[in-house]
Order: sequence, then C-alpha cells, then structure tokens
Amino acid sequence: MDYNDYELVAFCGLCLGAAMPLVAIGVFVHLRRGARALDWYMFLGCIGSIAYGCFAGLVVDAVFPPPYVPGLSEGRGLDLRGVALVIGSWIGGILGVVATVATFLVSKLVHWRRQRKTAMQHDVDIR
Repeated sequence: MDYNDYELVAFCGLCLGAAMPLVAIGVFVHLRRGARALDWYMFLGCIGSIAYGCFAGLVVDAVFPPPYVPGLSEGRGLDLRGVALVIGSWIGGILGVVATVATFLVSKLVHWRRQRKTAMQHDVDIR
C-alpha cells in the first residue's frame, strides 16, 4: 500500500469521521437524556465539527507525513500530497454540522409529536 492508497482511505475516513459518531451520540442523547440535553448536544456538536474541520486533516498529515521525494523537494514539481486530507477534514466538518442539525431536528420533532399526542389524549379524557 503506497501513500496514494493511504491518502484515499484517510480521505474517506476523515469525511465520515465526525458525522457518524455525532449521529450515534445524538440518538443516545435522545433516548437517555431527554429534550433538555439536546440543546447542549446541538451546541457542542456544531462547535466540535467546526474544530474537526479545521484541525483533523492537519493532525493526520503531521502524524503520517508524505514520503520524501527528491524531485518534488527541489522545486521541480508541485507537491499536492496531503491536500486530500485537509479537504476530507473540511467535508467531514461540514457533514458533522449537517448530521448534528438533522439529528437535533428529528429528535425535537419526535419529542414534540409525543407531547402533542399525550396532550390530545388528556384533552379527550377530560371531556
């Protein structure tokens, strides 16, 4: 496996690295903590996704730097290796914000429908 293959796998991983855990955490918060904790989930999820988009690609590039190629290091070519990692983290951050907002809205909608249904049941019982 050469660096180009690694970069492609890391790009795909960075794209999904924020969204998938945030959806799982959002479902857990919805089921266990209730509607009050969803506001914190929304805030922290969006802030975390923005931080992920800014720094995740740079961290992965620093931990696994591209191999040294003498022709590219002497200025005889444009070295764009590692750019996909930064772009993947940007896409992952954007998808993380979208996943957080979507999970938040669906959870609020389900909570609102439950409250409305119980209110209507109590209203029918009183009459």
